[in-house]
Amino acid sequence: MQRRLVVTLAILALVATGVTGCKKKSEEQAQPQPPQSTTAAPAAPATPQPAASATATTGEQLFKQHCAACHPNGGNTITPAKTLSKKAMADRNIKSTDDIVKIMRNPGPGMNKFDEGMIPKDDANKIGDYILATFP
Repeated sequence: MQRRLVVTLAILALVATGVTGCKKKSEEQAQPQPPQSTTAAPAAPATPQPAASATATTGEQLFKQHCAACHPNGGNTITPAKTLSKKAMADRNIKSTDDIVKIMRNPGPGMNKFDEGMIPKDDANKIGDYILATFP
């Protein structure tokens, strides 16, 4: 009975080592480490880096990412009469960044809805500012 227990524990130890060894190996492959010098001072512990924020992007970049497919050069591929020109938007009572964001959040037929989970408020405002400043 004792021998069976020892064999079982040995098998479990080998399996656990194999599983964690595979995981460690794949992590090392995914993030290769630079060669370490034997004369260099020990490195400080790695500190977590904040994730890149979407708000670090410009209005133009955000527009190209989310809007340009349907609004190339301020046009409109779905409803050609509803361009992003100031005059066309003013005719539809869209005159401010807030007005543009409201349309993004609750669009009419044919336009995708861009809720705050998809485009955060700051990014939506950047897109609105870009549209107002870019398309005469």
